[in-house]
Amino acid sequence: MCFRLVLVVGLFACAAQAQPSSAPSITLGGTLQPRFSYGHHEASGRTRLGFGLRRARLIVDARMADSWQFRLQLDGTGTSARILDAYIGYRLTSHWSLRLGRLSSAQPRALTLTSHRQIDAVERAAIAERWGACTIGSDGRDFGLEVAYRREQGRLLLFLHNGDGSWERLRGNYRESPSSTDVTGGVRRTGMAVSLGGALTPKAMEGLELGGFVSYNGAGNPNTAGRRYVSYGLHLYRGADPGSRPLRLKLDGLVVRYFRQEGAEPVPADRLLGGAVLGAVRLHRAAEAFARVERLDEGRTEPDRTILTAGFSVSPSAYRGAGYERQRMTVAYTTERGIAQRLLVVQWQLIF
Repeated sequence: MCFRLVLVVGLFACAAQAQPSSAPSITLGGTLQPRFSYGHHEASGRTRLGFGLRRARLIVDARMADSWQFRLQLDGTGTSARILDAYIGYRLTSHWSLRLGRLSSAQPRALTLTSHRQIDAVERAAIAERWGACTIGSDGRDFGLEVAYRREQGRLLLFLHNGDGSWERLRGNYRESPSSTDVTGGVRRTGMAVSLGGALTPKAMEGLELGGFVSYNGAGNPNTAGRRYVSYGLHLYRGADPGSRPLRLKLDGLVVRYFRQEGAEPVPADRLLGGAVLGAVRLHRAAEAFARVERLDEGRTEPDRTILTAGFSVSPSAYRGAGYERQRMTVAYTTERGIAQRLLVVQWQLIF
């Protein structure tokens, strides 16, 4: 698989060099995030030290005639490379656009609508990660069609999707051939999902973003124990990206309500409620300190969780006048009430 990934990169690079000026423009980009971690779990008495690789991403963007876009994002941190994003986009007008494929769309702002390059600490908010794991999948992407309206002062997203982002052909990736003797693939399913989300970014208040989302998923999948659900949330940001303002504040809240199946056994997690508050202060044009507190409720039989994260980041690229995210070292310490554990991570980020 690694050889295939190198081959794909080489072919795209050759195409980008050989193409005439009228051909599609192809851009390659990537992110590398190696880290060192210390973790301690008090109940078991376990302590762990070690190096790891959080992300190794390759992003291929192709644009044609200023209207068409193709994007492929690959991740190479597992035992084999896997595809995250794979979609085509078409710009209808200067404000309206379509995207079709596997992509991130209307969902909690703290999940994949926050780029992995712009995460405040070393991980996204835990409430957002749990939302993905309990709904469409932990990577926050799904197969579907998005209609988007964007202006300078905001955006609105409407997403019709499968409701299960799995690549498995019997789940989220419906791709039967006409030659098949059963074009349903042996699966009976008509439920789908629809999500609506948006945000306002008024000019009068630089760096302010107010938005939210609402989603109904009638498909059911193993993440939801086969249940339908409705979900909604709000966010208020003053400075969404690390290093973007002297003082930053981010508020996130989200809700998931599951519908019980007829005749099914009760499931402990009948809901998910989450809230997060983050504050950050600029120490230098190339350094920032941050702290975040989160509250997570995953059902009547599960204990509520309070997660505290604090740390700082330093950006050599920002010191030289480039983007804060291009080269960044982040140190983050996380502890949790109720579950006596702590985690210290030192992570480096390099973007090309």
